[in-house]
Amino acid sequence: MIALDLDSQIQLLSRIQFLTRFSSNLVQVTGDTGAGKTWLSERYLENWASEPTQSLLICNNTQQDAQHRAIILRQIVRDGVFNENDSMLQSLEYMLEGNSVHALIVIDNAQRLSANLIAELWALVTEAQQRNNWQINVLLFSLRGKLNKWLHKVSYGQGVKPLELEISPLADNEREMFIEVMMVSRQLDAAQRRALKAKAALLPSLPGALKSLGQQETSSMEEKKRRSLIPLLLLVLFLLVLGGGLVWWAMKPQMQTAPVEVAEAVTDGVKSLNDILEEKEKEMNAEGAGTDASDPALASVGSVTDDNINLPDEPVVEGMTVGRRDPSRRIVVPDNVVDAIIDDQETGGDGTAAVDEPLIPELAETAPNQTATTTTPVTVTETVVETAVETASKPEPVAPPVQPTPTPVVDTPLANNVLLTVPESRYALQLAALQSKDAVNEFMQEYDLSGSALVYETRRNGEPWFMVLVGDYPTVADARRAEVQLPENVRNLTPWAKSFAQIHKEIALAN
Repeated sequence: MIALDLDSQIQLLSRIQFLTRFSSNLVQVTGDTGAGKTWLSERYLENWASEPTQSLLICNNTQQDAQHRAIILRQIVRDGVFNENDSMLQSLEYMLEGNSVHALIVIDNAQRLSANLIAELWALVTEAQQRNNWQINVLLFSLRGKLNKWLHKVSYGQGVKPLELEISPLADNEREMFIEVMMVSRQLDAAQRRALKAKAALLPSLPGALKSLGQQETSSMEEKKRRSLIPLLLLVLFLLVLGGGLVWWAMKPQMQTAPVEVAEAVTDGVKSLNDILEEKEKEMNAEGAGTDASDPALASVGSVTDDNINLPDEPVVEGMTVGRRDPSRRIVVPDNVVDAIIDDQETGGDGTAAVDEPLIPELAETAPNQTATTTTPVTVTETVVETAVETASKPEPVAPPVQPTPTPVVDTPLANNVLLTVPESRYALQLAALQSKDAVNEFMQEYDLSGSALVYETRRNGEPWFMVLVGDYPTVADARRAEVQLPENVRNLTPWAKSFAQIHKEIALAN
């Protein structure tokens, strides 16, 4: 949504600035739901407040008094030590230790504050009115009539009373301008504009109500676009299915007749495989018959005899092996030798006495160490198994991922001196307020503003802030019209018109 500085809102912010400039006051800013209280509180802090120390509290129903105190005090005194259960006046006196303070406390949704916290804020203001080196102003943005009861109680019998300002509805010309800008930002056609104006005529002249109407219109347009695409997608899907069925139906007869055509493609001059094999067999039989008749010796052996019955049994090559050290060497030991070895071992011998000479030369060398030789394969096997387990348990090295080369960020120069040369009667559009130079560089690169935007430095609460500006316009109206011409992603930042008089003041704070 494009930000607008309406005349009624400018007048209200000017009155708040006047009331808080020279003394300490508690000002209650009231309005109905949708009157723009939150927007006004943020805009006052951004463009109108001149206090060096500022504190913003946005209340919600889940927060307690201790949390409210901590949020306010941490923004007034940086790195201060206090007790959240003590009153704000007591904690502030302890942390300041007699030093001066010039602070502004802005509280949004103040109707959610407790009666105790409202009393503490009033006590803080009254104490600041009595001290020469204290100036503390409190702005309470709340619904109409929600805080009157508690403020009347805490100020009863005192000469100083809290002040109250009311946010008035938009005037007719402001309402028309608000609707026109809203329609331009959403790029509505003529019919949609007429429908939006007809609906807006039924709503109250409040920014929140008109803004919600624009959001509803945009969401309904997007819903209609999504719905209009569904029939088109269904039609495309139906055509694809229909086209696939037609292609399959056209290819089916060709697939069924393909084997018949291949079989019929064999010409009469080509013989089949069975005919060729039969002819070869007949030729071989004829040649064999001619050879038998010409050679009587071959004729005598021509008859084939099955002698499988007379073949001996296949030898058994598996059995006990003695003295084997190489797995590829095997020895077949006769049964009688095996029996003799077993008998000798049962009587307490090692089995070598049952044989006149060793079956292999290595047997005589390994007989004394038979026990060690017997256990050696087990040890080797265990070692191999352990090595295999360790090898399997070692994780394979993983190559580190290739990091993409970062895009270099161009450093954006500050334009404080250039902006001071612009007359204070002119205006610019502010796009963002950032707290570091790195954030500025990333912002300029993200929105491609390096050739069109200027950046200047200022100070808030002693910390550096960087403001991003674009354009140089003679009036506020020209700045608003130029805002509509910005790219869509820049318009989504909700830029606002800012006078060069205010810009020069903020640059002076940095110098």
